[in-house]
Amino acid sequence: MKRVNIYTFLFCTIFLAIECYAQQASYPKSKILQKNFSSNLKEQLRELEKDPFVQYLNECREKWKDNPYRPIYHFSSPESILHDPNGLCYWQGNWHLFYQHLPSKDFRQHWGHAVSHDLIHWKDLPIALYPGPENMCYSGATLAEKDKVIAMYYGVDLGDIVATSSDPLLLNWEKIATPAIPRVKSGETLPYYVFDPAIWKEDSIYYAVTGGRTNTGPGNKAMRSTSLFSSKDLKSWKYEHDFMKNERFLPPGEDASCPYFWPIGNRHIFLFFSHTTGSQYLLGDYNKEEHCFYPTFHGRFNFMSFLPGGVHAPSATSDGKGGVIVIHNMHTGKKTPGWRGITTLPRRLTLDKYDTINIQPYGDYESLRTHHQHIDKLNLPANEEIIIDNIKGNALEIKAEININSSPMIEMNVYTLFPR
Repeated sequence: MKRVNIYTFLFCTIFLAIECYAQQASYPKSKILQKNFSSNLKEQLRELEKDPFVQYLNECREKWKDNPYRPIYHFSSPESILHDPNGLCYWQGNWHLFYQHLPSKDFRQHWGHAVSHDLIHWKDLPIALYPGPENMCYSGATLAEKDKVIAMYYGVDLGDIVATSSDPLLLNWEKIATPAIPRVKSGETLPYYVFDPAIWKEDSIYYAVTGGRTNTGPGNKAMRSTSLFSSKDLKSWKYEHDFMKNERFLPPGEDASCPYFWPIGNRHIFLFFSHTTGSQYLLGDYNKEEHCFYPTFHGRFNFMSFLPGGVHAPSATSDGKGGVIVIHNMHTGKKTPGWRGITTLPRRLTLDKYDTINIQPYGDYESLRTHHQHIDKLNLPANEEIIIDNIKGNALEIKAEININSSPMIEMNVYTLFPR
């Protein structure tokens, strides 16, 4: 009898292992070669200089540099398509931007990777997260701790996945939970929804809220979903409850994808993307005893559809001073063969004493200023055009002080020059 049980156990174990392998094998690994890099910064820099994939990215940038719609200082993908930015974080003196990159050699979502000292000048790094065992690496967030950076993201057809990295340039990533939160299988009914996660830590407990949508609104329309999970070890996660309470701002059809949740001033902000109208935020109060968010104000970063040329998804992190740094991707609104998608300039969100969100450009954008031109006082006659000859170019920053007096309208036309 014991032998039968042992053989049955062995058979079941082997069968399950084969089944798991078959499921993973159905999603091929990335065609982009994944390398292991050193853990020493100087050695990493030397390895990057000779890395074939980094050289390929540099060649792509050189190829597209004269494209008239290619941005000069807004970050864009080296080649192919840039979708959602992911996991913006600050680690060991550098800003790290991850983003959904669809390489031309493997047209599936990977996590592309770039690094910057000032949030303006970016340097391409090798891909951070590659598909396998998940089908594609969708959106998620990062959490920078003292000894490591944690990435949590949605692995298509698998669930939410957790990966960690601790080297100086975050080049080596280890997936420690695949998945951490399994996706809802077809025909399965669960009280939560698994999609794009945001992660944070309170005391010794990790929390993650998964944003997305469920067809529970009037007329079976999509409604936002924010499911809260907790974990002590990043591997085993427990469903808690719906994260938002008394949310009354979003109509049916709006969802809450690409979420980020951070303190801002003495309150909290929940940034997200709606597939209907683009990037938005909810300002409110976070009850740490209930682990629930009570929104009190709603705002948009986009005042139209995010297509064909609007603001898409956010990626945000705390600045450690009561503010939040956010960067978005946006669509060019133009046909750009061979590449598509750019990011906005970074912005710093702060909360003033009137509970108003203030938005300011952030990063060393002043370093982009060259060829300064100064115009002395000019009298602007009515119904007459004045052309300023020495102001020209494709990238201009204009600071103008205009006394309109009793004029009903002042018009300023700025023309760009093509090609560069």
